[in-house]
Amino acid sequence: MGSKKQFIDEVFTTFEISSLIERHKCRATGKVRFNSRSEASFFMHWLKWRYKKWRLRPDRRKRNFNKGQGRPKQRYVYSCTHCNGYHITKENPYDFNRKKEKYQMKYFE
Repeated sequence: MGSKKQFIDEVFTTFEISSLIERHKCRATGKVRFNSRSEASFFMHWLKWRYKKWRLRPDRRKRNFNKGQGRPKQRYVYSCTHCNGYHITKENPYDFNRKKEKYQMKYFE
């Protein structure tokens, strides 16, 4: 194993994610609220790392996970205007803004 992968494994295994990151729910969206962008980004990378380790277990190798079932799809962090926190999402911000503008043109004119 490379030194970079070994370092990442050591970092993620030494920390208890619940004690490291304080998570609450946003009342407006119902999503998990993070206090900072770096916390949300760290949590997103931790989810992906945990999924990779879960897939390597011997009892999981027997099944077919080629379609990506159960894989975390979150890739983007955005700030919420309602709770002044940060959320993680799988939707590209460019696509979201385009859909939002299209919706506003359709229903608010």
